[in-house]
Amino acid sequence: MDYAGLDYRNIRFPVNRALAETERASRYDQAQRGRAKPMDFFSVVRFNSNYMDLVDRWYPIKGFNAWLGACVLTASIGLIFAMYGALFFSGRTAPMEAVDWVGVVGLTPLFLCLAWAGWWLIRTECGRYTHYPIRLDRKSRKVHFFRQNGTVLTVPWDTLFLTLGQSKSPLVGTTHDLRAHVLGEDGETVLESFSLGYTFPGNMESMDKFWAFLQPYMEAEDGIERTHQELKQSLLMPVDGRREGWRWSIFRTFAPGLHYPWTMLLLCIPLGLNAVGRMLAMSTSKIPQWPEEVERANPEQPDDPYRLTWRDNGPLGWWELYWPLLCTVIGVGAFVGALGWIVSGLWR
Repeated sequence: MDYAGLDYRNIRFPVNRALAETERASRYDQAQRGRAKPMDFFSVVRFNSNYMDLVDRWYPIKGFNAWLGACVLTASIGLIFAMYGALFFSGRTAPMEAVDWVGVVGLTPLFLCLAWAGWWLIRTECGRYTHYPIRLDRKSRKVHFFRQNGTVLTVPWDTLFLTLGQSKSPLVGTTHDLRAHVLGEDGETVLESFSLGYTFPGNMESMDKFWAFLQPYMEAEDGIERTHQELKQSLLMPVDGRREGWRWSIFRTFAPGLHYPWTMLLLCIPLGLNAVGRMLAMSTSKIPQWPEEVERANPEQPDDPYRLTWRDNGPLGWWELYWPLLCTVIGVGAFVGALGWIVSGLWR
């Protein structure tokens, strides 16, 4: 999966560098309206006349590292116990030979390294934050970004250099996101970067559609009304001051295939495991809280006619929840069954 910029040690996108020519060529100008069909891609958490909260680039794919890391960690520990059990606790009467000692000395560090890698993957999602929100403040024309270490960056909207970001992943190839650069006084040096928007899969066309959704809210005179109408046809993410529930973890995992239900079934094993990993990551993560000064600068009017939260979502139907739930049960069951068959075959 595309986890560019995410690490539990707070490693982010490359900074303290000059803008690349490709970034200049693919810049999104704040004053220039997008021409593509607007789409929010399930990116909004809270919306009103003063501000709009968005999820981060890693929220759509959350859960992948958790389940993959759990599998790697479990397999590594299992192999260590199996190896030492076969050598020392299997009731064998033959003495240990040189080849046995070579195997123990060589494989033990390998399995321990794999176990550490699995734990590292788990820690990129578990015990962190449920998401890293971004707040677009239309009233004061500022952007607030919740960093991975819990601190908040506040920067004027008009000073951001917005461009088509590019990342490469061995699993999904080249992906794109809406990258926001904070520049130095020279207007050339990138001091900090964050992703203002991402879809899965992250392609250039989807970023154009997301920009066409985002730009009017901050720039157009009727931006509040237009964005409100778009969101009334979509769903807002239920992570506003709370953890995502298991139903939503299943829905969000399978959401990219909503128009292709049979694809959900064909990919039920990886998607089902991802849904379970997402539940684990969400249940062990902290809920992000905006600092008091950010909340004071963004008062929400209780009688705001444009106010929207996850509570305004309609109910999830068969294809949004129950079909993905069935696919999850089938996928996880098939994985556990295959794993049990492999393990039983090894012990024969």
